[in-house]
Amino acid sequence: MGVERQQKPKREALLYSVSCKAIAVGASLLFLCYLSGCAKTVSQDDTPLPEQIVSEIEQESPAQSSQNVVTVSYPADMAVMEYNLLSISLSLLQGSSDLIEVEVNSQIKTSIVPRRKVECLSVPLELGLNKINIIAKKEDRIADEVALNVFRRSDLVGNYEKPPAGFEKDYFHMKDRPQCAACHHLWEPAEADNKTINIETYAAEVSKDKAPVPADSSCYSCHRGIASCSFVHGPAFVWSCLTCHDARGEPKYSLKYPVPELCYKCHWEQKQQRSGKKNYHAPYITDKCCMCHNPHASENPCRLDRPVWLLCVSCHPGQADGRHVVAPYFWGTRHRKHPTRGIPDPSRKGHELTCASCHDPHASDFPMFISKYGPRSFDLCKKCHYRRDKS
Repeated sequence: MGVERQQKPKREALLYSVSCKAIAVGASLLFLCYLSGCAKTVSQDDTPLPEQIVSEIEQESPAQSSQNVVTVSYPADMAVMEYNLLSISLSLLQGSSDLIEVEVNSQIKTSIVPRRKVECLSVPLELGLNKINIIAKKEDRIADEVALNVFRRSDLVGNYEKPPAGFEKDYFHMKDRPQCAACHHLWEPAEADNKTINIETYAAEVSKDKAPVPADSSCYSCHRGIASCSFVHGPAFVWSCLTCHDARGEPKYSLKYPVPELCYKCHWEQKQQRSGKKNYHAPYITDKCCMCHNPHASENPCRLDRPVWLLCVSCHPGQADGRHVVAPYFWGTRHRKHPTRGIPDPSRKGHELTCASCHDPHASDFPMFISKYGPRSFDLCKKCHYRRDKS
């Protein structure tokens, strides 16, 4: 009995050792099978062909080729522009796309179905940096993307007066662009471009019911986006571009005369305001008409760069709430506000109350360019605040 009790632990230890070895051998066999499977997976016969790899990449990313689908002919990257419409010229690989979309600061501004090797279009620009993304699509898949940055400068807002380092002006007519001459009349103006405007008879000759036919203008094919705005400058409306631009200038089509001399050839009333007034608005007296007015077209009356109230508070943000209207006249009323927008103008039917309801934007004989209507300070207020006789 004693011997059997001593041998029993030895048998159990031996069985345990054999079991461990069996497990180790099984694990090794499984590992060898795994390696065999991996080797089979990467065997020469199953290696993807280069064409298959390219096809898989194309399914996951935009098409890549030795020739770009989209090439931007104009403008150059990091260009500086002055006005609100940007013309873009694209060279396209034919048959490679069925839709071109153009984003400005992540918002789609226009799209076209390409039909030619070269396509031209226009997009609106915001003040400051405009990140433009041109996307070519084929059957709802992105075939190519081109990104460029354009800075729209402005004297109106201090932050946008000077472009960032590296940005340069790149106006289209500053250079000869022979790639565009196949479709566009670039070298010499057409005969139709030389028509003149008689400022005295212009209003009677032109109206929305009698719009001019711009087909003969060499400018129209590129600049037709101007005509789509609600308010178009007279010469631009009739495509008499050479009224202001000089075909012999350097660079080509630069202005015939400096501003405001050019403006005053038609806008006589504004010229007369420069003499005999006591107070002048800074943009007006410093000859910066285009600080507030767009010389071509705008969605705002008088071709203002922004709606009146927004235009004024761009430089005068402290006057936006209207406290300046009430505070000078009533003690203890600094908390009171006078509306400066958003209600009808009682003195001008059909118009909204704006800063221009009380202030002359060019010049005045009274402080703060007030449009005064009588000898007393409250006479201006009586334009709106008058007591109606009871009937």
